[in-house]
Amino acid sequence: LMLANDMLHTLYAGNCVTIAEDVSGMPTLARPVSEGGVGFDYRLQMAIADKWVEVLSEWGMDDAWDMGNLVHTLENRRWGEKCIS
Repeated sequence: LMLANDMLHTLYAGNCVTIAEDVSGMPTLARPVSEGGVGFDYRLQMAIADKWVEVLSEWGMDDAWDMGNLVHTLENRRWGEKCIS
């Protein structure tokens, strides 16, 4: 994937965007190849979508929601990695 991203960004500089769907939390997935990353432009953050499914199906009435858990999921990002939520 690193080679494919590097090739795409070299051949189509500024004209392509790559997005990685990641559930493993792999570090450096959305960091440039020049920094030792895999080279994707964005990481698709599945944790937020999964959290909303959990909240709506398991947590019950909104006055009983664990707001600390919810806020932690919404703010939990790697510094410097661009993501789509």
